Amino acid sequence: MSRLRPLAAALLVALAAASPADATELEPARVVLPWRDFKTLYDKGMAPDTPPPPSPSDFTISEARHVARVEGDAVFVKARVSVDVLKTKGWSSIPLLSTRAALVSAKVVGSRGAAPVYVRHGHYHLLTDRPGVVELELEYAIDLFDNAGERGFTAELPVGGSTELEVHVPSSQPLDFSIPTARGLRRSDTPGEKVVTAALTANSSVTVSWRREAEEAGPAATVAPRIYAEHHALLGVGEGVIVGTSEVHYSILHHGTDTLQLRIPAGLTLLDVTGRGVRDWELDESPGAKTLTVGLDFEAQGAYTLRLEYEQALGEAVAGKDAAIEAPRVEVLGVERVKGYLGVDARSNLEIDAGSVAGARPIDVRELPAGILGQTDYPVLLGFTWRDSSRTIPLTLTRHDEVDLLVTIVDQLAAETVLTPDGRRMTRATWALRNNRGQYLRVRMPEGSTPWSVFVGGRAVKPARDAEGRLLVPLARSEAAGGALARFAVEVVYVEDGSEPDSRGAGELDARLPRVDVPVTAVAWTMWMPAGAKVKKRSVDGSFRRVGAYTRVDDGGLAIPDAVEQVRREAEASYAASAQQGGVQPVRVTLPVDGVPLFFEKLLALDEPLDLTFRYKGLE
Repeated sequence: MSRLRPLAAALLVALAAASPADATELEPARVVLPWRDFKTLYDKGMAPDTPPPPSPSDFTISEARHVARVEGDAVFVKARVSVDVLKTKGWSSIPLLSTRAALVSAKVVGSRGAAPVYVRHGHYHLLTDRPGVVELELEYAIDLFDNAGERGFTAELPVGGSTELEVHVPSSQPLDFSIPTARGLRRSDTPGEKVVTAALTANSSVTVSWRREAEEAGPAATVAPRIYAEHHALLGVGEGVIVGTSEVHYSILHHGTDTLQLRIPAGLTLLDVTGRGVRDWELDESPGAKTLTVGLDFEAQGAYTLRLEYEQALGEAVAGKDAAIEAPRVEVLGVERVKGYLGVDARSNLEIDAGSVAGARPIDVRELPAGILGQTDYPVLLGFTWRDSSRTIPLTLTRHDEVDLLVTIVDQLAAETVLTPDGRRMTRATWALRNNRGQYLRVRMPEGSTPWSVFVGGRAVKPARDAEGRLLVPLARSEAAGGALARFAVEVVYVEDGSEPDSRGAGELDARLPRVDVPVTAVAWTMWMPAGAKVKKRSVDGSFRRVGAYTRVDDGGLAIPDAVEQVRREAEASYAASAQQGGVQPVRVTLPVDGVPLFFEKLLALDEPLDLTFRYKGLE
């Protein structure tokens, strides 16, 4: 400190001697201290304080232990939770349990009264304004579920650094426990009670389930189970095959069972058997019918569902126009009573009718269970119900001839033709089309024309010719776009020799556009005439009508040429990127557009001539 006092005195004298004008010219003052002098000031508390950084959380749960006991149809849990409140000022709200659990009591260890707990956002919260460690004792109740022989509970617990769960289940039979979010399960069974202890992962939700181990169930029970069933079947009649599903909903009373049986027709091919806890299934290949035995890895009791998937080949039975078959009959064995429902849908061009039914009753398809109707996207045509296992449901199948539908269609054709003063013509025809399965676009070119370039989807292609002389342009398949087929452009550029105007500058144009083998919904033809040419209105003839502006027929509100040009440019941009990457640049012929445009259009062209004639003058 002795070294600081002379320095401060000298600084005060210098400031007092300086005039206001001189003071403004002084540079900002700086004081440089040796480290030892600054350290001395810091140790004596004269240096500025640096506050500690705030805690990232208001609290932590260091450990929690939950002991659950099953009593009747509920689970009662006692828990001890250690909470460390880190917030030093103000109130802290600490979530403890989901309100799905019923909180019986909450106490702070060492305190006589109940802990301050309130409900907020679906959880029980502890409210405190005191920092430090708080030990809580909680007691709460949870519902017990029972599903096809499997029992258990689901709880949302406080997530802590260390969480342990201990479960006590009263049972004299061996049990198989499952706790997906637990690690290191330990068994400590006692007579009449099964106990499992596990450390839980950092997950707020935990599900504990258990079921009886069928292979260790001991001697058979003296009371046999009584089983009732409801059979929901769906048959889909397709081209040469019947595809079926059966859902058997069992109601198992008095005692559980680990074996289920069904009878399958000999001509049926069983594809899969699924259900909760299915261990294995075996098919007895006996003549006439096959017995299916399904083994479970637990004793099912109460409600249980078994699902079968199968198919049956129709073979020569439906080779002709009309055929009669019998609906495959899957029978549920070993039950006191069964009620069945059957729905039939058609998955081809077969018409299905019911024959003379025995042991079953036709019903309206709206009376079928929702589980049957919800299995198929095809309309369910027939419905039946039965209680007799020896039912007979004949079906009559009528085959109808298929109708060929369009697989390719041209939405718009936009053509531009440039007429030179000497009567020659250069045309670019662009079809915006959608293609599903067509291999070629067959183009009948105008007589005497010479094609110069052909592009499909922006890509240069080399067409072929068929026996009739038509160009075979290879097509791409339209990509799916928003549930529909996207359009792409087919472009052909060609030239023709025409007749020259006479010495007075008058002449006649007789031109045709290429014809394709698919429908064209709209055609727009722009004819560029040399400057000064005048067309006689009454001389216009052919397939087209002259218009002042093109009709807007595109979905986006565009006229035909604009819509086609948009498709063509999108195709060019899409292909140009890949072509440049591959080192390939397509050669495209540019149409030398010049002169005065005339507009002609036609709606719906069905493989018919697209011709245009008119007389003109003024080409001196």
